[in-house]
Amino acid sequence: MATGVGLHAGVVGAAGPTDDGPTALRPADLRVANVQALPLSADLAGGTVERRELSMDGLLVRGAYEVVRTDPGGHTEMMSSRYPSATPQLRPADARIDAVAVPGLIAASRAMGDEPQLEEPPQLVYLMMLGQPVLAWEAQAELTLFPEPSRRTYWISAATGRVLEEVEQVRTSRARIFAENPSITPEPIELELIDLDVDEAGHPLVGDRVQAFNCLGVETAEVSPWWDENECWPLQTVFSDENGDFFVDLPDVVQIEDNIDGQDRYAELSMYVHSEIFLATMRDNGVEEFKCEFASMLANVRTFEDGAPDYSPLNNAFYTNQCDPERGPTMMFGQGSEVDFGYDADVIYHELGHGMVALLAPEGLSGRRLRSDGSLVDASGMNEALADYFSVMVTDDPHLADYVGRFWSATGRPFIRDAENDKTCPNDTVGQVHNDGEPFMAALWATRKRLDDDGVRALDRAVIEALMRMAPDSSLEEGAALVIEMAERAQLEGGLDSDAVDLLRRSFDARGLIDCPRVITDPREVRDGRSIYLRRMDAAVHPFYPGPMQLRYEVPADADDMVMTFALRPRGSSDPVEATVLVKHGDEPISYEYQLVSVDDPPLEPPEEGEDPGDPVRELVLVTGDWDVELTPFEVTESDYIVELGGLEPGEVVHVALANISPTEAIASSFMIRSSTELPSDDEGTGTDGGSETGVPAAVDEVDAEIGQASCACRGSGSVPAGAWWAALPLLALRRRRRA
Repeated sequence: MATGVGLHAGVVGAAGPTDDGPTALRPADLRVANVQALPLSADLAGGTVERRELSMDGLLVRGAYEVVRTDPGGHTEMMSSRYPSATPQLRPADARIDAVAVPGLIAASRAMGDEPQLEEPPQLVYLMMLGQPVLAWEAQAELTLFPEPSRRTYWISAATGRVLEEVEQVRTSRARIFAENPSITPEPIELELIDLDVDEAGHPLVGDRVQAFNCLGVETAEVSPWWDENECWPLQTVFSDENGDFFVDLPDVVQIEDNIDGQDRYAELSMYVHSEIFLATMRDNGVEEFKCEFASMLANVRTFEDGAPDYSPLNNAFYTNQCDPERGPTMMFGQGSEVDFGYDADVIYHELGHGMVALLAPEGLSGRRLRSDGSLVDASGMNEALADYFSVMVTDDPHLADYVGRFWSATGRPFIRDAENDKTCPNDTVGQVHNDGEPFMAALWATRKRLDDDGVRALDRAVIEALMRMAPDSSLEEGAALVIEMAERAQLEGGLDSDAVDLLRRSFDARGLIDCPRVITDPREVRDGRSIYLRRMDAAVHPFYPGPMQLRYEVPADADDMVMTFALRPRGSSDPVEATVLVKHGDEPISYEYQLVSVDDPPLEPPEEGEDPGDPVRELVLVTGDWDVELTPFEVTESDYIVELGGLEPGEVVHVALANISPTEAIASSFMIRSSTELPSDDEGTGTDGGSETGVPAAVDEVDAEIGQASCACRGSGSVPAGAWWAALPLLALRRRRRA
């Protein structure tokens, strides 16, 4: 194990957070701080459903919560809960770090050139780490668009100043639009708007729940409070005509220039209209409000570096979880290099779907799970899958983003993601959120498409019910179990029959989601190679975070060694990265353990003579395990590594894992194990890793933000399919709602 930090031996925290659901008893010193009634119909809620934030010593406890249902008779049900499993080591009066120091500490920890701008002064809270409340400053950074949209929440130790955790938050009048997008539904239609009802000219796209903005390449007379250097300028450009209707010129997406027009007005209209369609569908399904009481949507987002006249495209769409219209948009849709993300209804529905996840999940769905077999991003994967599922609730179509996929050459297929896939866990989970959620979405779609209308409605309700119970770091298996449990409840209530519930269970089982140890056991998968995303090492962990999976290698009958090779590159930066290799002999996988320990840092002020200095603060995640040896890979060429281990016996089994020992996120591609007797030839393909020049699968070869970002598009290698440009693809328009 790595050295260089003095660990305070023998003083550890709890093994993990408690999550005992309805049977857990709230600790006596935990109080209900804030109560939010979820905006559900009486039918869906079965009365009322409340989400409760909890506090201790007058401070909010991040990670602790309750979700309680009260039926019309006054009987209560604890739907989901999570409580601390230990008492705080430090109380509010023990804080050693002042709030004014927080921005500088964040900047120093993350090697920022400037201190981050915060939306509010830092707030002192307890952060649950492995079940223990740790005194910390919570700091919400402002939304920034350049070089890529970001809005991070940080938790900084109030004792030592180290960054303990961070989460990226960035997941009637008439109009004429395309029903879905100009590719799949090329004939424009007219619809009546729900929240806009005007009779005269000059009204912008501002309804009761949503407002839409364009983003121009020239400075506006009034600069929005959102704006920052190098960004486009938000401005509303679509207004009602003299009849109170909203009609704009429709793009002809067969023409390249129409796809890359950075100031077209249709994207602004498309966003607004499809948000109304989505919210109406959710209301029909019992969810009566959105996460934000009033959401702002921004179209044609792009940047202008160093005053250059040409824009830098933004090939993505984002949900920011920002509900304050004075501080930034809730959703942003990029003007891409070849497509406009605001044209595609699926993309808009997906981002709105992230808002539904943020509304219904007790504390969001983006936490990492430290498990005995690896470090997982399952919760964020399910966040992506469920955002897709909310889109499918509107379209009943398994293909996500038919327009973007067809006209963006990076995708190599006529959609971004496909719920009609054969992805399984663990063979197709790599530690990247868009990939890891695909088996979950596939299982839901495989069930949904076989149900009648009543069954579909019952399944949709079961998914919503399950989401209201999901812990912020839920695993794929836990998410699947909750959906099945809610489906079984629907069966008792007559909404689903036993065949439908069995189908759902089989669908999850077929995709490995009932029980999914993160160990690749198929010899061919181990031999042919795969890609994995590796979490960076930081000041809150020692010596590293485990990788998201392990490989099981059985020595062939004619061999006595193993040769492991992989390529390693930084993710989203050019910083150097390093990895270490963990090996365990035997047919049981590496088992990791996690404890909160302290570092023997020099005290800020030396104790007086005879004064007890007290125990050091326990806030460092110590990762240990039963691996037998830790190996340093040899760099063969730039970014290509090899590890050789001899002295093995034919038929012997070893388990191998990678861990990132650098402060930068990394991607290991073509991660494979073979014996020296079966090394690949120079012209042999990369097996399951195939699909791009980097050796990373097409589905994961992307330059995206950190794990946890609620973005939409996944891009891969490939070219536009032959004939993809022949389809004439017109857009849609909406009709205002006439007053009675």
